[in-house]
This record gives sequence, structure tokens and C-alpha cells, in this order.
Amino acid sequence: MEPGRRLLAGRYRLESLIARGGMGQVWRAHDGLLDRHVAVKVLRAEYSGDETFLARFRAEAHHAALVSHPGIAALHDYGELPPDEAGEQLAFLVMELVDGEALSELLAREGRLDAARTLALLRSTAEALAAAHAAGLVHRDVKPGNVLVARDGGVKITDFGIAWSASSAPLTRTGQVVGTAHYLAPEQAAGHRAGPASDVYALGLIGYECLAGQRAFDGENSVQIALMQLRQAPPPLPDDVPAPVRALVERALTKDPAGRFADGAAFLAAIDDVLAGRPLASAPPAGTAPLPLGGRTAARRSTRVLAPVAALLVGAGLALAGLQLTSAGAEGAPVDLPVQAAEDDAATAVVLVAEDWLGRPVGEVEAELGALGLQVTREPETTSAAEPGAVTAIGPTGAVLPGAVVTVRYAVAPDAPAAEAPVPGGAAQVGAGVPAPAAPAPAAPAPAVPGPAGAGQQATPADPPGRGQPGVPGNGAARGKNPGNGRS
Repeated sequence: MEPGRRLLAGRYRLESLIARGGMGQVWRAHDGLLDRHVAVKVLRAEYSGDETFLARFRAEAHHAALVSHPGIAALHDYGELPPDEAGEQLAFLVMELVDGEALSELLAREGRLDAARTLALLRSTAEALAAAHAAGLVHRDVKPGNVLVARDGGVKITDFGIAWSASSAPLTRTGQVVGTAHYLAPEQAAGHRAGPASDVYALGLIGYECLAGQRAFDGENSVQIALMQLRQAPPPLPDDVPAPVRALVERALTKDPAGRFADGAAFLAAIDDVLAGRPLASAPPAGTAPLPLGGRTAARRSTRVLAPVAALLVGAGLALAGLQLTSAGAEGAPVDLPVQAAEDDAATAVVLVAEDWLGRPVGEVEAELGALGLQVTREPETTSAAEPGAVTAIGPTGAVLPGAVVTVRYAVAPDAPAAEAPVPGGAAQVGAGVPAPAAPAPAAPAPAVPGPAGAGQQATPADPPGRGQPGVPGNGAARGKNPGNGRS
């Protein structure tokens, strides 16, 4: 939907539409005050009245303003306009107009790029990312569509709409996909917070695409692609790619972030080494292994930890994932949640990151998850480690298909009854308003039966290895890093 107003703030006249995105439209515009052409990004009308989307839009402007670098599209202005006669409210940001095209358009037209041109693009982009990382920013959505190639060959990164800053509040609270599946780092696919090395992985995927003429991973939907990011290596690059360039890209695509170049500056230095004919520095030994599916995950800095767990099966169009949720309860014991099953259809997955939801009011979290098309089940947790009504754990994390059930645990004071927290507006939610059922009394052990089972008696075999109840030794749920119900 195009904005009804073509003159914004009495200064910016919208001339022609350049691109459309999930949150807004980008227009070529004329700045009447300074007599120059600019790019104006207008938040879509259906989102302009939503405080959550407005907050993210403001954050994009704030993040872009934090960095001044020739490789990052400059921010000129930001504004919000009150509703007009038609009730349309507008928010917009004004950016540098780049005379060129997105790298995605260039690749669609030209296909493969040679090694020299690829290294030049990677170097310019890594230099820009180095400036962002030095300012405490992680882009989280580095992809060809967000890399602009000017007619003079220069490169500029744009679209910091889902960037993360160490000095800002989480920006993924609406649960949107944090990044694009084709360029998603494994740790993001596993539901963990992105870091500078996540941007390096995405840039490595761009390098692969330039050299191979195709994406490193592709599939029928975003869940399949994200699972490939977690567990598979991309096909080998063409034989004509020089060995040093091949090694550079392979290092950037290491599954373990500790084995990659640490940030944009390290990637930039490695590219310079390749250009100068110097060998790359040795990678840490752990950097060659893919993210494990088994074994306990390391504890996070937060006292509330949510780790996607269990074995992952992808086949016959079905993705299965189990998970383990560890909360801040008095016992601190893991609680195994039921295995989720999701059909591998064309639906777009929602990516949930635990840190973005923990500590928030349960009613607010439930309302936002419901708005994302997810079903919510609440579980009270008696604990003094969090404010009553605050979310202590959420599962699954990672990619969750619309319609999936998300379990939200929330704090209840030790002396208070385990009643449900109120739902905003009284809206009915799955699991809302239903008190937690009392735990059944443990069954008395069956008396021992001497000798073999006889008539009217049935021997009960022990659970075979890999089966049984959650939390019981021999249970087949592996504990480790893995996406929720498939990923992205």
C-alpha cells in the first residue's frame, strides 16, 4: 500500500518506488531543503500504529546513526507524522541514495563472479562490518539484498532493521525471523544470540554464492534450509576457484563460531592476507566440527537457560525435534518438554530466541506469541529468583512453524498459589486460565513375581536403551544444541 502523502515533513517529496520490504517501502525522493536526492524508507501503513514495529523502526534509525563509515549507507533524518484526514500515520527514515543496485540483482544478472571481483566485494563489506562491530552492532541480516553495489564499484551495507546493539533492548520481541534462512548462522538457527562471527558466516555465504553462482544451501522452505545450516557442509566450490580463496570461504563457513574469523576486522585481515599471498592463520582445533546434537550445552550468562535438545529427524517431509528446558527454579532441574512434530510445508517459520522473552510479563509474552500464530501453554514455576508473573523459560526455541505449541513458564512466589497470570484484554489463549493439574501420586511398585510369568500374569520388561520417560536414565533424548521444531 502506497502512502497517501507524497510530501513528508514539508521537505521530502517521494518520486518513485525503489523497493518493497517486509516492514516498509524504499522511495527515491527529493530533499527540497538541501536540493538533493535521497532514499526514504517509509514504514508500512499497517505497522505505523503498532508500537512494537515503531520501536524497531526507531531502532533501525538509531543503529544506522551509531556508525559513520563510507561502507554503510548514511542516515540523514528520521520522522513520525501524526494521522492525516484518512487516519494514516507515517514513520520514515531518510538515507543516502546509492547510485547502483543490490548485490542480489547483480548476481541474478551475471551469475558467477571471478575470484578477484569476489574478494573486492568481500573486502569492502568486511571493512564496513568491522566498523559496525567496533561500534557494538551486530547486523544479523547480512545478505546480497542488503549489500548495495555502486556504479563506481563501491559497496555499502544497508538495513539495520534487526541489528542488535549491546547498548539497546532486544529487538526480536515480536518473534520475527531474525535473519534470512539462506544466510543464517548455525548459532542463530539453534536459537542462540547472534554475535559478530554470525555476520562473518553470512558474509562467507555471500562469498560462496559469488564464486559458485548459486546459494550454498537451498530447500523447499526456510526450515529445511536452516537445518542444513546447522548440520551440512555446502557443496565444494568449483575447481577453478584458487585454493587460498577456497580456504578463506571455508573458514568463514565453519559451523562453530569459535573457529571462524571473530569479527569483520579479522575477516578483513584474512582477505588482505589472501590478496598479499600470505597463508591464513591456523584455525582453533574446535572450529572444524559442526555444532553437536548431543551433550550438554554450556551454561549461559543468564540464570535462566533454554537449550534446544534431542535428536533431529528430517525425512519423508517430517521434521522432529525434542527439547530440554532448564529454568531458575529452586531445584534448577531440567524439565523435558514433549517432542514437537511439524510437517515440512511451505509455511514461514518464526524464530524464537530465549533471551528476548525471559523476564517479561507472561501476559505480554503470551499475547505477542499468539499474534505470531503460535499456541501458548503456560506452566507456573514456584521460584523466588524472578518477579511473580515474569517469564522464566520458553520452549521450543529456534525455528517454530505457525500453529506450534510454545510452552511458557512464569514465576510464582513460593507462598502464592500456582494460578494463571491475567491475559491482556481477557483474550482466550491456549492454556490460559487453566490451573496447572496436580502431579499424580507415584504408582506403587508391583510386587515381585517369583519365577517366569505364569497364567494371568504379565512380565513388564524394562525400557530398552533410548526409550522411556523424560528425565529417566536411558531416555533417548539427546541434550545439546539443535533448533526447536526445525529452524527458520
